[in-house]
Amino acid sequence: MLLIILMLTFVSGSTYLKGESSVTVDNISFGELLMGEALSKEDLQDRVVGIEFWGINCGPCKNMMPHLVNWHKKYKDQGFVLLGFHRQDPAKAEILAFCKSVKVPFPIYQGGNVSGIDFSKIPHFTLFDHTGKMIFDGHPADAEAKVADAIKNAPDWLTGEGPYKKLKALAEKIQQRKDVGQDLKTLKEKHLNSEDAEEKAEAEKLVARLTRYGNKLLQKAEAKKDKEALNSYNLYQEVSKMFKGDEIGDNADKILAGLKEDKTFQDNMKADKELADMMPDIEKLKGCNKCGSFNKECDVCKKKNAPLEILLPKAKGIVKKYPDSPAAARVKELLPIE
Repeated sequence: MLLIILMLTFVSGSTYLKGESSVTVDNISFGELLMGEALSKEDLQDRVVGIEFWGINCGPCKNMMPHLVNWHKKYKDQGFVLLGFHRQDPAKAEILAFCKSVKVPFPIYQGGNVSGIDFSKIPHFTLFDHTGKMIFDGHPADAEAKVADAIKNAPDWLTGEGPYKKLKALAEKIQQRKDVGQDLKTLKEKHLNSEDAEEKAEAEKLVARLTRYGNKLLQKAEAKKDKEALNSYNLYQEVSKMFKGDEIGDNADKILAGLKEDKTFQDNMKADKELADMMPDIEKLKGCNKCGSFNKECDVCKKKNAPLEILLPKAKGIVKKYPDSPAAARVKELLPIE
C-alpha cells in the first residue's frame, strides 16, 4: 500500500544505482544543521548511512517522512545513521514545525550534498554500506530492504570488522554492551602486551575503538552541559555505567561528582526535567484552521486549548524559579507567557 501511495503522489523520477559506483561517504557535504545532533565524517565510519533528500513543499517527501522515522527507531541501535538533507527554500520555522509534528529523531540539514549523484528530483534516498560505498541511489520507497540487508551484512559497529581469531570470544562479549569497561580493562592488562603478535594486534584494534567511542561520548556530554543539562547528566551516567572499571568510567564519575556540587547546573537540570514532564502535553496543543499548528500569539489557539490552563502555571513556575535557565527561554518560545 505504501508503495502504491508514493507512486501515485510521486511527482518526479529518480536515478537508480546500476553496477559499481565510485561514490562514497567522502562525497558527503553537510549543510546547515536545523535540528538534531551535528555529525562529522568520523561519526559515519563503519556505519550504514542513509540520506534522504526532501522538501517541505513536496507531498511525497512528507508522506515518506513517518516511514523514515520508523526506520530510524528500528535500526539505530544496530549502527544505522539517517540524515535528512532539505533541498528547498521555505522558512526554517516551517521545516522545523513539520519535523516536530512527525517527531523526526534524526538530524535535519538545510542543503547538504553528495557529489557525483543527481538528487535534483525529490524524494531521493542514497544509501552507503559500512565500508562507505554507495549501494543504493533512488526512490526511498524501494530502499528499506536495502537498508535491512546492509545492516545484516555489516559487522558490529563498536568492535568493527575483524576477523577476530585470538580474541573472538572477548569481541563477541563486547558486542553485548554489558561490561565494556571491564572488557577494556581486560584487554589492556591481559592482551595488549601479549607476545603473540596476532593477539596483540587484535587487542590494539579493540582498545583503540573502545577508547575512541568512550571519549566521543564524554565529548558529547560536555558539549550538552550548558544548554541541555539533563541530557548531559544522563549521558555522563551512561558512560559511567558502560565503562565502569576503566579510566573512561572514572573520568565520568569525577565529572558527575563535580556537577552535583554545581548549583547552576543543578538548577538547569531541574528546569529541564520540569519542561520534559510538560512536553507531552505541549505537543498535544492544537492549532486553529487559521494557524494550522498551535501559535502562542493566536487568541483562537489559546481559547481552543484547555490544557493551557494547566500548562501555563507550570511554565511560569519554571521561569520564576530558574529565570536564567535554557528551559525558561525555551518555554517562553513554546507558550504564551506574559
